[in-house]
Amino acid sequence: MINSNCKKCIYFKNEKCDGEDKSCMCKFCPRNLGICITTRWCRETESSITFED
Repeated sequence: MINSNCKKCIYFKNEKCDGEDKSCMCKFCPRNLGICITTRWCRETESSITFED
């Protein structure tokens, strides 16, 4: 099941994730992932976000 946060995820957009990873925090996060990616700050955990290639 792909939710709206998966559709905003950098890894999903770059086809590095199929949206089915059950351990992905972003998949079930109640926050707007698009804002978190832009600010590089996770409002849920109050920590910075780093993306790896």
